[in-house]
Amino acid sequence: MRVRMWLELSLLVFIFSLSGCSLDLEKIKGSINEGSTEPSYTCPSGYLYVPNDSPPGFCIAKYEMKDVGGVATSQAGGQPWGNINRDAAIAACQALGAGYDLISNSQWNILSLNIIAVADNWSSGAVTSGKINRGHFDNGFGPLLEAGGDDHPCYGYDFDGVGGPDAQADLDAVCSPSLWHANRRTHKLSTNEYIWDLAGNSWEWLKENHSIGSEANKYISDLVTAGGPLATEYAPPSPLLCADPNMNDFCGMGYAWMSSPGGAIARGGSYYNGTDTGLFALDLDNAPSYSNTHVGFRCVAPATEIQ
Repeated sequence: MRVRMWLELSLLVFIFSLSGCSLDLEKIKGSINEGSTEPSYTCPSGYLYVPNDSPPGFCIAKYEMKDVGGVATSQAGGQPWGNINRDAAIAACQALGAGYDLISNSQWNILSLNIIAVADNWSSGAVTSGKINRGHFDNGFGPLLEAGGDDHPCYGYDFDGVGGPDAQADLDAVCSPSLWHANRRTHKLSTNEYIWDLAGNSWEWLKENHSIGSEANKYISDLVTAGGPLATEYAPPSPLLCADPNMNDFCGMGYAWMSSPGGAIARGGSYYNGTDTGLFALDLDNAPSYSNTHVGFRCVAPATEIQ
């Protein structure tokens, strides 16, 4: 689908609106502005509301899905549900009920653009200045990890290399909601809610097949500069690139494997991809039948209007 032109326009409107208003979090987290005539929305437990330029938005699982007795569950505890192919991930999401599904590429882009328009997610504290945190991108800090509380966004890491997670107080001293760290596993939405492991930990399947050709592998920041159909489909608009990608880990946006498409789409990177991990990281190499421990998924659900 071609969402880039719409995304650029809606993003500019979104950034402008953030500068002059606050969100009404008492009615529903992540909904509408105080005094707005637009409806408010709520989400199932374990899901977060993602605003859209044309309401309603959608609900996204706060966590990578976990296998709880064969049910795809958005919860902090447990490792991500891996070793599942793309079509099985679709079935697991749809089995949750009417309107549930595997996240689409359009929804991934809307969510990622929401995140990179929030200053707290940038290393300098200003949008496009520095880089975006990339989550769990170094297997030297541990294997696939379960999530923790939002106040402990580096939960589970073995930074000191001794073995096993470091003391939480030591992790919090270098990484917190207010203290940026490249490995911080949470990203803040415009709604002031936090989503876990959208970048890093486990690759995540998308619902559609890729069908618009191939090109040489490159960093997402270079894909933005190059332009073309794949940039339109998978990369952010150029105004959201950092000032000097080569000096800022390519803005922390990740790397795109695009040279040998296998049909399926995975995004976000995993715990072993290093600086190639990021919100916009892209892997087109695999067929829908592929599965591995480090490839998981995330479900979406419809938002319910509050009457």
